[in-house]
Amino acid sequence: MAPFIFFAALLAILAVALAVSALWQRSRALALALAIGLPLAAAGVYQLKGNPAATKAVAPAASAPAPAPTSLEDLVAQLQKKQDAEPGNYDGMVLLARSYMALERFDLARETYAKAVKLKPEETDLQVEYAEAMLRAAGDHRFPPEAVTMLETAIAKNPTNQRALFFLGTCKMQENKPADAVAIWEKLLPLLDGATAQELSKQIDVARRAAGMPPLPPAPKQATGSAATTALDIDVRIDPTLATAAKPGDVLFVFARAVDGSGPPLAAKRIEIFRLPLHVQLSDADSPMPAARLSSQRSVMVMARLSKSGNVQANSGDIEADPHQVSVGDGKAIILVLNRPVP
Repeated sequence: MAPFIFFAALLAILAVALAVSALWQRSRALALALAIGLPLAAAGVYQLKGNPAATKAVAPAASAPAPAPTSLEDLVAQLQKKQDAEPGNYDGMVLLARSYMALERFDLARETYAKAVKLKPEETDLQVEYAEAMLRAAGDHRFPPEAVTMLETAIAKNPTNQRALFFLGTCKMQENKPADAVAIWEKLLPLLDGATAQELSKQIDVARRAAGMPPLPPAPKQATGSAATTALDIDVRIDPTLATAAKPGDVLFVFARAVDGSGPPLAAKRIEIFRLPLHVQLSDADSPMPAARLSSQRSVMVMARLSKSGNVQANSGDIEADPHQVSVGDGKAIILVLNRPVP
């Protein structure tokens, strides 16, 4: 059982690290909640689609199983030990760096990314992640010159690298060069849509004012109905046997992600409940990353967790719903039933 748990947790932490990096700018609380909640949801998916009985094979009596990690920190510590034994393992190094980002250990993330970049210096996307780690670890919360060079290199190789464009524009604002920030962000704007483009437009207008430029012209109105057809209407209910456990002020997390588990969440919401059942709608407006939108998928996996403590971390007594795969755009109502207490 322990090897399965460790292997499954490693897969989960890779997805979590990507999700946390994406969500950081908008909601630290949600990012950390997903960091704990997603591994539990992944276990639920395995129960539905996998072969849980296979995890119960009896190990040979001569070899005692290694203790299973009991927390995200334990898992990362084991991952660090494995990486120390295989310092040339590029995939393991990247996973470890992203895990440190998920845990907000930015100094360690920066050091680990540096090692990964040395293993594959041609990976520009990784350099963008490294640049972000340097920003997070910097005491003055500014991009060091080395990070700026990495962002510029990434854009030179891929002019549509959205994260690099956003970060470089941010850097120019930090350098009090708002006109340069405008030029960079306006290259990014056509790559976005929906609420993400609107939010960036607000930042562009701030930069344009600082540069003595007029605001952006109003965006053309889009055809009605596109957002509605891609929205997910979700009814979150609670099993009658657990109904008394839901109290006003509990926090409900509802999110959708790609069916294969890749990339950041496609949409996510954090809601302080008054009562259950509760109707929730997820759309592109709830997408934390411009390149990972709900409307870009035909099917997604939707999940929910009720936090009893109000803490962003999953605690004993929280209640989860079994994940459901649904079609995007078919307009059908989705029902998630909170029925699995967290042990």
